[in-house]
Amino acid sequence: MKLLRYSFSLLFLTLLLTSLSQAQFFENFDEGEKTGYSGASVTLSTGNWFLDDALLGSLSNDKFNGSQSVRMDRRNGKMGNIFMQFDKPNGADKVTFQLAHYGNNAEGAALQVQYSTDSGTSWTNVGDEIIAPSELTEYTIPVEVEGNIRFKFIQSAGTDRMNIDDISISDYVEAAAEATINVLVDNATVNNSDVVSFGATLEGNQLTKTMEIKNTGNPDLVISDVTVTGEGFSSSVLSDSTLAFNETTELTLTFEPTSDGTFQGNITVTSNADNASTFSLSLSGEGFVDGDVISIVDARQLQLGTRVTVAGRVTVANQFGGPLYMQDGTAGIAVFWEPLHMAAEIGDSIQVSGPLTVFKGGVPGADEDFLLQISDTEEDDNIVFEVFDVEKKEATPRIVNLEQLNMEANEGQLVVVQNVTIDHSGAFQGNQNYAIADGIGTAEMRIDNNTNLVDAIAPTEPANIIGVIGQFGGTYQLLPRFTEDMGVEEVSYPGDEVSKDQTLDIVTWNVEWFGDAGNGPDDDDLQLRNVITVVETIDADIYALQEISSPNRFNALVDSLENYGGFLAEFSQTQETAFLFKRSSIDSLSGVTLSSSDGFTQSNWANGRYPLMFRFTADINDEQQEVYAFNIHAKAFGDQSSYNQRVAASAELKEYLDRNRASDNVIMIGDYNDEIVNSTFNDNVSPYKNFDDDPEYTIVTKKLEENGFGSQSSGSFIDHITFTSELSDDYFEGTERVENPFYVGSYLSTTSDHFPIWMRFKFGVLTSNDDEILENPTTISLNQNYPNPFNPSTTISYTLDSSTNVSLSVYDITGRKVATLVNGRQAVGAQEVRFDASSMASGVYIYRLQTATGASLTKKMVLIK
Repeated sequence: MKLLRYSFSLLFLTLLLTSLSQAQFFENFDEGEKTGYSGASVTLSTGNWFLDDALLGSLSNDKFNGSQSVRMDRRNGKMGNIFMQFDKPNGADKVTFQLAHYGNNAEGAALQVQYSTDSGTSWTNVGDEIIAPSELTEYTIPVEVEGNIRFKFIQSAGTDRMNIDDISISDYVEAAAEATINVLVDNATVNNSDVVSFGATLEGNQLTKTMEIKNTGNPDLVISDVTVTGEGFSSSVLSDSTLAFNETTELTLTFEPTSDGTFQGNITVTSNADNASTFSLSLSGEGFVDGDVISIVDARQLQLGTRVTVAGRVTVANQFGGPLYMQDGTAGIAVFWEPLHMAAEIGDSIQVSGPLTVFKGGVPGADEDFLLQISDTEEDDNIVFEVFDVEKKEATPRIVNLEQLNMEANEGQLVVVQNVTIDHSGAFQGNQNYAIADGIGTAEMRIDNNTNLVDAIAPTEPANIIGVIGQFGGTYQLLPRFTEDMGVEEVSYPGDEVSKDQTLDIVTWNVEWFGDAGNGPDDDDLQLRNVITVVETIDADIYALQEISSPNRFNALVDSLENYGGFLAEFSQTQETAFLFKRSSIDSLSGVTLSSSDGFTQSNWANGRYPLMFRFTADINDEQQEVYAFNIHAKAFGDQSSYNQRVAASAELKEYLDRNRASDNVIMIGDYNDEIVNSTFNDNVSPYKNFDDDPEYTIVTKKLEENGFGSQSSGSFIDHITFTSELSDDYFEGTERVENPFYVGSYLSTTSDHFPIWMRFKFGVLTSNDDEILENPTTISLNQNYPNPFNPSTTISYTLDSSTNVSLSVYDITGRKVATLVNGRQAVGAQEVRFDASSMASGVYIYRLQTATGASLTKKMVLIK
């Protein structure tokens, strides 16, 4: 059966154009940037807005469509409000917006809307106060004011925060002299004789559309008859047949196919309207039978919840931890079903049956702004799949530019974009979006937390990038699957083969509002379980924790970790610091919270959040050393006062250490709430420059910051580890890292907005798991070819640990050897070979390095012509 395609595209275009005409003013707050609450003007897509005690937020507790929303604040005497600094012409018929309270703080936050017709000199309330609900909810307030107008949105009640998003203002409507009919179908204006397509659905299923009839004239509009013709089409009874000016009435149109095939019908509205006394719309729809394999492009046009059966080749298996992506010759689609992710591999031929859904991840917004997929629902959890026992065949990525990447028709497909620049230098962070450009358009690239691209260094030159196209919150995303898709190197750390019992491993971790669901992740029990998972996975000796908000939860954490002890700081703050330590390797000697008696000023330390000192003996690899660790959580926020407090606190701490611990093993660890290269406040000198300039101290995590790593979800690097020269000889060079907790589902929203930062000290003589001395490591390596993808030539480089006979060969995806690049003896060190594929067809190729010593290394490359 062949489904009709033109009608969906036509309707989509019609809906788009008419929606824009109905809401000529629309502000989604996605284009601006404002990270502080202080009053300031912000340039947005509609013009300049003033945000006072308000910012543009995208944290896990913010509620937003797209990429961010306004967060207004009424804490501590603030009076959050935003207003237009420009007039909208053509007046306002009504104003519509989305509103929610921030996080779980449902404390009666309320919003008052005002308008001004004198350029903001005076303001008039419009509508009643609205109590902010828990989730983004759309509200519409009638205005009916002509001429130039601007609006203000005020958080008029409550003691916490709220979010507002997606403000639209429709033009003032002047009444016509005669009764005038205006018709909308699913909120989009339609004209007399237009075609309304329902699309396709299963035989016996129902598709519905809401038809709204409005009178835009002064005399009453009197509807005398509504008639529906055509098999499979029907309508509800009209709710009101007599409409005064600006009044509306609604009815529901229904399409229910009785068989496989195409259906046509008509609806006619008869009234006294001067512009169209007989208003008619043509109706169309299509039915099909459950179980028929249809093309993916046809499946993508069907209503959500419809069961479909599609077949194609796998382009993403479990590289993202779900969903899988597949495509046929017409389009691509995602499938979220874990048994299939685990069973299939890239290149497999599969068939899948299940309902169409979208992945929204709890984020509000229109369904069409999110990734279409096949997945189980509450009503239908019957996902059926088959992986065919046939030869694997990897799809060749289709060449697109970034303008095409942002098109709905390409969602779900494997593509390659060429000569792309990435607005980022240094390491990639997991579950982060990066802006990319190719001279034709711009787009977003997302690094999935499950891929080996996390911590890889971004290309510094324009690159060709392969990936599938996803969508979230109305933004299309390019999702590379692994390092080969970008031609970069996977990151590895020295000593990963060394057992943990031979090193002192130390971690700093800000566990966002641990135990306080009102401010942090909203499931305390899940957060606790996830923290246990991270602690046991890293398996470190010392954890310096910040933002412990519940002593009871911290005690539960310690009780759940059989091999660990722990203690909290002794100050009365809503956010405390703490240490966890492994009992088998750490002998706890004392734990003391420093205070004013030690030379510290309360106002410099977030009103008394003083350093927590832990004196312990580390018994590692038959060697014992006494260490002093200082856990700090410096003053937050990016304003002058907070910056000054960090500067003063850093000076006090250094003076204390220089005076009291000059010859001791000292580690200063924690949430510094600022960066080392330059401050996060106005790019000022770092508050910790005093430590950085002193050769007696090494801020080991500065390297990570310089290489573009981020210690928190915003991308800044504010969690650091510093040690004194007495520990320099024990520093296990290159082991400092940002932990990638890919093993915790939805880490940022369920666990913390900071990542654990850790490093290793080596005590005694270290050996690898193979009993080889680390000073003589195996260094044979095969690098990713560059460029990749390529056309027609590329360079392959590798390193040999000794002089040996070498074979470097190229194979096609079927395993047939197509080229031998090296076959002979080569010297120790770096080698490089140029591969020219001018005579070969586009596709995926494999290159393999083999040596006489038994080494065999393999990588993939992609030729695109």
